[in-house]
Amino acid sequence: MNSPSEQTKKHVIANYVEPARRKGEKLISVRVGNVQKELGWTNRTPSVFSTLSSKTFMREAGVELLAKKDGPASGGPNTTWQFVYRVASDTDLRNSARAEDRGKAFFALRGIGKDVFRRLGGGEAYLKAEREAFTLPSDEYNRNRKKGTE
Repeated sequence: MNSPSEQTKKHVIANYVEPARRKGEKLISVRVGNVQKELGWTNRTPSVFSTLSSKTFMREAGVELLAKKDGPASGGPNTTWQFVYRVASDTDLRNSARAEDRGKAFFALRGIGKDVFRRLGGGEAYLKAEREAFTLPSDEYNRNRKKGTE
């Protein structure tokens, strides 16, 4: 059996997000109490609230949270909270997937210079040698001036 969070995600995506995306709607509104009632739950308000607030849910559903409204002043979980999301279009989702693939390619480069730095005595030794050998043009100019050769 799926966790309450997983059940909430699947329910909201299937009953709110996907129908809105198919109709081309840009915004959806999801009330915590409605989701809890539709799932036949009682006393699961904190779980539904935290799921609807989570970045994981928003990424999986392809939505962006625009506002939370109609909840108590304390800001805590309550059935009256209404989450308003922008629904990403299919194009937005494809572009996001491409950006994620580019990110994976970048991280695949991690460790590529490991062997080179090992041959140079390690990254710290390499940096120390580079710093010691580093001179500014003004340093060289001042040295030459002291010698009398400009």
